[in-house]
Amino acid sequence: MLACGTTAPQVTTAGAVAESLGSKEAEAFRREISQNYPPYKSLRVSFTLKGKVDNQELYYEGQLTATATALTLRLTDAVFLSPLLTLEIAETSVSLKDHARNKKETIARKDYQWVELFGRSFPVSFFEPLMRGFVPADATAPKSSYLATPGGDTQVRSVNDSYEAALYFNENKLRKIFYRDKLRGEILVFQLGTFFKNRAYPQNLRIEHSRTNDHLALQFKNLQVTGEPTKPKK
Repeated sequence: MLACGTTAPQVTTAGAVAESLGSKEAEAFRREISQNYPPYKSLRVSFTLKGKVDNQELYYEGQLTATATALTLRLTDAVFLSPLLTLEIAETSVSLKDHARNKKETIARKDYQWVELFGRSFPVSFFEPLMRGFVPADATAPKSSYLATPGGDTQVRSVNDSYEAALYFNENKLRKIFYRDKLRGEILVFQLGTFFKNRAYPQNLRIEHSRTNDHLALQFKNLQVTGEPTKPKK
């Protein structure tokens, strides 16, 4: 739970001692987060995906487009530039088209609760905001724990029935995530690189499995964002 004025030391994921933020500090942090990740009308970005999963090399080109209610993710063969997969998350439905097999599956949006990553299932509610250019809801949840680390980061710790996560912010921008599946004990590490100038969207994102050689490296380019609120002049 959110600490109210206490400075009791706690241990971070890396083993260093961190101090809990008081209620006013935590509220100020959440307010800054909302300012760094404002809503928008539309977002569009291209990317290159490379990695290794189950000892298989991956190399794709892709494009992501998003609005307030929809998200479309397209993967293309990096060599032949032929379409491979298209994921469309709409307001009421989700569809996945396998272009190579000419197959398409559609389910209700409310039933789309899990995403496959490294051959494992993880909650969409945690990962979808990252694709959209936001932060997981855990980062601003009053029930999360807010800590100041010795290294100058703000750490947000979230625990629920299926997973626990430690999110690290620097200058109120998300930099790193440790995610642990409570059932299997598997840990994923997310590292976010330099941000674009026009939004706190990473130019690079690396995802690693802590116990295998599985990893994904995404390099984003040509970010276009419309409809963000005008920032007040200082």
